[in-house]
Amino acid sequence: MSARKPEIQAAYEQFKHTYSGSCPFCDVSSRNPNQIIETIGGIAVLRNDFPYHEWDNFTVDDHLMAVPVRHVGSFDEFTEDEARNFFETIKKYEANHYSLYSRAPSNLARSVAHLHTHLIKPIGY
Repeated sequence: MSARKPEIQAAYEQFKHTYSGSCPFCDVSSRNPNQIIETIGGIAVLRNDFPYHEWDNFTVDDHLMAVPVRHVGSFDEFTEDEARNFFETIKKYEANHYSLYSRAPSNLARSVAHLHTHLIKPIGY
């Protein structure tokens, strides 16, 4: 069962099959600059183009992602500055009722090798 609405899931599957770049997060500034909400010290906050509709049995109000601008695959690749800026970024969003979710690099459900953390806000906050 998908966490996305069927039409969003279909668009996501289409994107995965037709995307020809090397990394959808590395080329977001040229491919879809409107997706970028803000950049905080090398961490970009992006609007998810294929947002979840439900998460943890709640309807999702907003679905963002915190993504390092530099291509990294896991947290252990962060520089000290990136780690500090990432933590400051997610603290800001957590304080605004966003839940955080990242998949380990070994997780088979991880769809993009570039580290990204989902920031998910349920309806009602």
